[in-house]
Amino acid sequence: MASYKKILELYGQGYNYSQIGKQVGCDRATARKVVNGCKKKGILPTQWRQLEETQLRDQLRKETKAKSEYLPMDFKWMHGELSNAHVTVNLLHEEYEQKAHEMGLRPYSRSQFFERYHNWSNRHSYSAKIKAKPGHSVELDFAGDLVHYIDPLTRIPVKVTLFVATLSFSKLLYVQAVERQKAICLAHATIGSFKYFGGVTRAIIVDNTKAAIILHSKHELAVLNELFRELAEHYGATVIAAPPRSPKLKPNVESGVSDTYTRILAPLRHCTFYSLDELNEALYDRCETFNGEPFKDKKQWTRRSIFEAEEQQMLSQLPSTNFEVREKTIATVRENCHAKCSLDGYYYSVPYRWCKKRVTLRLGSNDVLIYSQTGQFIRKHPRGADPWDRYVTDPTDMPSYIRQYAYASPALFCEQAGRVGSATLEVIGRLFAIAEANDRVVEAEYESAKGILGLARPTKKHSARCPRILEAACTVLVELNPNPSIRISYRSVYNTVRRLIDEEVKKRTGEFISNKLGAASIMDILQREGANGLFD
Repeated sequence: MASYKKILELYGQGYNYSQIGKQVGCDRATARKVVNGCKKKGILPTQWRQLEETQLRDQLRKETKAKSEYLPMDFKWMHGELSNAHVTVNLLHEEYEQKAHEMGLRPYSRSQFFERYHNWSNRHSYSAKIKAKPGHSVELDFAGDLVHYIDPLTRIPVKVTLFVATLSFSKLLYVQAVERQKAICLAHATIGSFKYFGGVTRAIIVDNTKAAIILHSKHELAVLNELFRELAEHYGATVIAAPPRSPKLKPNVESGVSDTYTRILAPLRHCTFYSLDELNEALYDRCETFNGEPFKDKKQWTRRSIFEAEEQQMLSQLPSTNFEVREKTIATVRENCHAKCSLDGYYYSVPYRWCKKRVTLRLGSNDVLIYSQTGQFIRKHPRGADPWDRYVTDPTDMPSYIRQYAYASPALFCEQAGRVGSATLEVIGRLFAIAEANDRVVEAEYESAKGILGLARPTKKHSARCPRILEAACTVLVELNPNPSIRISYRSVYNTVRRLIDEEVKKRTGEFISNKLGAASIMDILQREGANGLFD
C-alpha cells in the first residue's frame, strides 16, 4: 500500500506524478488524488508531517452521505385494509409515501412495495371466512380418484368417476358415480342432486371442467356448454365458474370430496359391485348416514338437521316437467336425404331441400330432433331401434319422383288418387284388387297407376289436362263398368280424357262464335280477335 506521507514528501521535492508513482509503487492517479486532497482540505506540510499515516488517510477519505432509514411496512394492517373492496395497493402505497416524507424517512418504491407485500402474503396465506346464505348456491365437482365395479360378463373392472355436490350453507353432501366426465353425465348427475335436495339453488358453482365450461377468462363471463346452459335455464339457476386452479371459491365441495374418500368410500372398500346402479345405491346409503352424523364442534347439529331447519324452505321448487338430457352431434345431409347420427349409428331422413347442408341432431332417450345450424327446427324422428335397418325415414322428406320409385305401394297410389277424386280412387283401387284376386304381384300395376295419375298433370303438349278432367273420365268409365271385377286400363282412361278435352274445346269454340259472330264472318272475327281469342 502506498504511503501518503511519502507521496507528499516527493511532491514537495519537485517530483512529478509519474516519478512519484514509480518510487512509491502506485499509479499517478493515486498520487494526484492525495496531493489534490491535501490542497482541497488545506492541510499544510507542517501539519501532515505531525500526523500518523492512518490519521492522514482518515482525513483524506471521501466523505459519504449517511443513508436515511426506510419506513417499515405494516403488512398486517395492509392486509386488513385490502379487505375493503374500495381499497387498492396503489392507494396504500400513496399513503405510505406521504407518511414516510412526513417522518423524514425513505419510502420503498412502488415495485418494491408490491413485491414485499406479495412475498409476505404468500408466506402467510391469509384467507377469509365466506358466509354462505341458505339456498343460495350448490358447489359441483368431480373427484380425482376413480372407483370401479365388476362387469358381470367379462369380470373386468370398469372404472367410473365420482360426482360430488355440496350445498354451501348446510354442507349437505350428495355423491353419484358416473361413467365419465362428459357433459351428458354431468347433466344427469346434476339433475340427480337437485332431486336429492328436493329443490334448486339460485347459483350453481362448477369447476372449469369442459363438461360445463367451454371458455373462461379472468374478467369475462364464462362460455357455457350448450347442454349445461339449457339445464341451468330450465331450472332457473345461474352458473358461476370458479377461477382456474382456485379452489377457494368452492371450499365446501373440496371438503366434500375429502369426506367422500374418507367417510363414503373407505367403509365400502371391501365391497364388490357388479353394476353402476349397485354402486350408486351403496353411495346413496352412505351419504344418508354421513349427512346424519353430528359435527365435531357442534354435537347437537347434523348436515341433515341444518338443511331441514334453515335451507330446505329457501330452495326453489323443482319444475313440473323434467329436463330431458339430449346429446348433440353435427352431420351433413347426404344425397339420399339422410343424415347419419354418430351417437347411435342410425340414418335419419331430412327434407330434400336440406341436401348437402350441415344440420344438428339432438339425441334424446326416445326421439331425435333435427335443427339447422341457425337453430331452425326441421324434423322429429323416433329413435332408431331396428338392428337390421339403420335408416329411419319419413317418406314426405323425399322428392315426389323418388317416393314413386323408392316408396311405391298401393297405399301411396290410393292416397294420391283420393286427392283427385272418388272415381279416380275407384279405378286405381280396382287395379290392385284384381291383381291380388288373380294371384299377381301388385307391383305389376305400378306403371299403370303412375300413368293414370300422370293424366292429371298438364304438360307442354297437353296443357288442358287437369285433375277435373281425369276425375270426369274415371266417372264415365266407372259408370260404364260398374262391376268391380272389371279392370279399367290406362288406355281406356287416356282415350276418355282425350275425348273429353276435345269435346270441351269444341263446346267453348261454339260458344265463342255464337257470342261474337253477329253479322260478321268467322274470318273477320279471326282477323279482329286473333287465333287465341277462341280460347279466351
